[in-house]
Amino acid sequence: MNEERIKKLASDLLFEPNEEVVLLTKQLLANIDHELEELDQLDLTGIKPMTHINERAIDFALLREDEPDLQYVIKKDDLLNNASDHDQDFVIMKKVI
Repeated sequence: MNEERIKKLASDLLFEPNEEVVLLTKQLLANIDHELEELDQLDLTGIKPMTHINERAIDFALLREDEPDLQYVIKKDDLLNNASDHDQDFVIMKKVI
């Protein structure tokens, strides 16, 4: 990626990079390209592509039961008192479209 492209991208993202930042960005992109070229040199023949990070089936017997932690329960009165607008039972919010 050349310097003009980096500055255009930064401008599109509403950044105003100085020359030091542009130079650093070019160096980082060059390092990434170099490392990707090193990956291309790996011999991957006979290695099956993965479809998931962990391809083993999940054993649900090993998962814990969900149990509510009553330490974090918020009382209705505390919640309503903390809201900027509410009635007797509900928090009232502005409609957002």
